Amino acid sequence: MILKQTCNLSENLLPLEMAVLPDPEPTEDQILIKISACGVCHTELDEIEGRTPPAFFPMILGHEVVGRVILAGKKASRF
Repeated sequence: MILKQTCNLSENLLPLEMAVLPDPEPTEDQILIKISACGVCHTELDEIEGRTPPAFFPMILGHEVVGRVILAGKKASRF
């Protein structure tokens, strides 16, 4: 789900749009996670309504994830 612009949630109850995006490739110090579940918290509500506007659009919201590491860069060893 992506956010294309900020909005007032009392006027727009469906601010997120479904989108199919290419799978990212992790850099040498990153991991790629296959997400099983993702939560949207109050921080994302602030982004949606513009109190803390995202740095760019479209924005993929959600940073509270559960998943499995499926690919790791050469220098990624923490997870």
